[in-house]
Amino acid sequence: MPNLPSMAGASASTSRNFDLFFKQATGKPDPPYPYQARLATGGVPELLDIPTGLGKTAAVILGWLWRRRFADAETRSDTPRRLVYCLPMRVLVEQTRDNAARWIENLGLSSEVKIHVLMGGEDADNWDARPEHDAILVGTQDMLLSRALNRGYGMSRYRWPMHFGLLNSDCLWVMDETQLMGVGVETSAQLEAFRSRLFGTRGPARTLWMSATLAQGQLETVDHPKPPQGWRAEKLELEDRAKPEVEQRVQARKTVEKLALSLSEETKKRYTRELAETTVERHLPGTLTLVVVNQVARAQEIFRLLDQGRAGDNTALVHSRFRPADRAQHERILLKDGDRIVVATQAVEAGVDVSARTLVTELAPWPSLVQRFGRCNRYGEFRQGAGEGRLEGTVLWADIDPEGESDVFLPYESRDLRPARSEMEKLSDAGPQSLPALPSAPVIRPVLRRKDLLALFDTTPDLCGNDLDVSRYIRDGEDADVQVFWRELGDGAPADDLAEPGRTELCSVSVGGFREFLRGMKKRAVQAWRWDPLEKAWESVNEARPGQVYLLARASGGYSNELGWTGIPKDTPSIVPGAAETSDAADRDKDTFIGRPIELTSHLSHVVEQAEALTSRLGEDPEFEAILKAARWHDVGKAHHAFQEMLRDSDATLSSDKLWAKSASKQGRCARKGFRHELASALAWLQLASDDEPQRDLIAYVIAAHHGKVRLSIRSWPNEAEPEDPERLFARGIWDGDLLPAVSLGDGQVAPTVDLDLSVMRLGDGPRGESWLARMLRLRDDPKLGPFRLAFLETLLRLADWRASELEKGRP
Repeated sequence: MPNLPSMAGASASTSRNFDLFFKQATGKPDPPYPYQARLATGGVPELLDIPTGLGKTAAVILGWLWRRRFADAETRSDTPRRLVYCLPMRVLVEQTRDNAARWIENLGLSSEVKIHVLMGGEDADNWDARPEHDAILVGTQDMLLSRALNRGYGMSRYRWPMHFGLLNSDCLWVMDETQLMGVGVETSAQLEAFRSRLFGTRGPARTLWMSATLAQGQLETVDHPKPPQGWRAEKLELEDRAKPEVEQRVQARKTVEKLALSLSEETKKRYTRELAETTVERHLPGTLTLVVVNQVARAQEIFRLLDQGRAGDNTALVHSRFRPADRAQHERILLKDGDRIVVATQAVEAGVDVSARTLVTELAPWPSLVQRFGRCNRYGEFRQGAGEGRLEGTVLWADIDPEGESDVFLPYESRDLRPARSEMEKLSDAGPQSLPALPSAPVIRPVLRRKDLLALFDTTPDLCGNDLDVSRYIRDGEDADVQVFWRELGDGAPADDLAEPGRTELCSVSVGGFREFLRGMKKRAVQAWRWDPLEKAWESVNEARPGQVYLLARASGGYSNELGWTGIPKDTPSIVPGAAETSDAADRDKDTFIGRPIELTSHLSHVVEQAEALTSRLGEDPEFEAILKAARWHDVGKAHHAFQEMLRDSDATLSSDKLWAKSASKQGRCARKGFRHELASALAWLQLASDDEPQRDLIAYVIAAHHGKVRLSIRSWPNEAEPEDPERLFARGIWDGDLLPAVSLGDGQVAPTVDLDLSVMRLGDGPRGESWLARMLRLRDDPKLGPFRLAFLETLLRLADWRASELEKGRP
């Protein structure tokens, strides 16, 4: 732990103590800027409106660490234990993670505060397994918002509810670089309203939006109205501007010059070559020239032309359509010192910490241009040129024709380019002090409503295996992405045991771009594949859906190690060596196999012990008693003859006079296809629990949900084995009237023999009272529970089960 004074009763010295904390974290003698100290020692606002290059990331992360770990007791308890740092694109995620890791290590907190990355494939560190610990989650808006909406991209569908519960409880969300997030801003505002006003959460939860160019109207949504006094905002004050380095950055000059070339339908064939030639002409040796264009394909072509004419390792390409390792090679050039030309897309707009002597940019919407200006003379270090008689920070801009039928202005709308064009025509200096605040044109976007969020709580797919699509709430239009990886495949389908993709293999591709690639593949008789979680096999696909993970044969091409995703078949990538790792990207469930037999009663007792330990670390909660009772009953359904026969068939050493929870073999196959023991457990509890049990339905829900496969509804699946009697109800391998033998629950408790009654799967009241669906909807809509708390509670039992299994393996 850092050598810092205790904060108990020390409010008068709070600022001084934070100064010491900040210096120790950064490893530098410089104290924090006054606004950074205000953010840490005062209340957390809704907005952080600070110019680029003045340490917003450090302000937020170190401010949260201070409040969570070193402030007074009341502030610590009111500070969420998870910091969720949301960024618009993956190029920033690792940079933010590395900064946070360095600060935490300097503070001696590496063993107490973990950092987890969520982007382009599920990480193997299981961040969701430690909800009682302080943590920093850094990820892209695709990965984080999709999880907050219970439809997590690139992860197991069976863990969706866990991330939904944890990312909507006990969290401080930080939405950074919001000018690039589009509809993600409105969605984050609605989620904030759902947490704070409509549903409630387990633990404090709030959101901080930060950008120097945030259109505040995006925050004013149907359920998140602007307060009468306005949003609370942290901005630069006089005491901040009194700092010489702040004033130097704010007053940094950047001369603006319009280039003679422009992009239109008539010039598009020669435009990239002319821009490349102009870049070389205007580049000053020994400095960084940054070229920012609006489309990946244009950036790739300009880079290719530059790379042909420049020797040495001093030309790079930065965009969001690279695999991580290939992108890192280019970013190394971007971030080094000395002579280099870097061609980029919007990926550099969002906080990339570089300062170019010369910025070449295409016309873009005004907020994007402001962000691009922030990469030129970022620190005000380029002064009056002694020999040139002009300022050394230079912005060169190329016009784009926003009119006509051409698509040259994409991905932007022509209406967004017109006001920016008008302003650029008269702009002579792009320094922060010279930039006007242009009003942004109103944009009509989909808004996540209360009914939408409630519909997303149920993760059961429809009868065709499809899910509700959340992409329209995460990114605008065709901005939604899929993840693609390549393997060497033979002529047939991939093997079902093909290793799942590691994060280093995955490339983000726009849905529109991948759909176009798939249409071309039909002519070449090449196939793409997606893991089918119901059939547990790879299926051939010819259509793409946002957030999915797709497999391509290496021979199918579409990717260049040097250029990233191109969609060109002749561009074939290398196979990433050793990239395959255990993950959930293929929709598989977490494996609780322990490699040895264990009796059912023993396992139930172990899970109860883990549930008690976990809930005690999280503090008091009236619903935690339900978790303990659910733990006692959660695997009672494993006493079913179909499950016991499966275990004994796979392990001949198991005695038939005992009930088993696990065997030493993974090879067992249940005769009842799709059998779900947790449904049998929940039915047994409902039938055997006392009528005056106040948490009866909650306990039944948590029992049924502890693998994420049975939640709000009970229905049979198309591939199930059916009983001979057509009138006999069946669902998830359970047949109405199945006998469940008596089970010793441990601690002297016994669940007596029971004939399982599936009548609750029918709609309306039946012999057991209300239907399962009616009971579960009442829980979801209970103001004392709500969807966020309910998902959090089901997560706790799942974690207790996982932890018990780990201990049974012999490793805590």
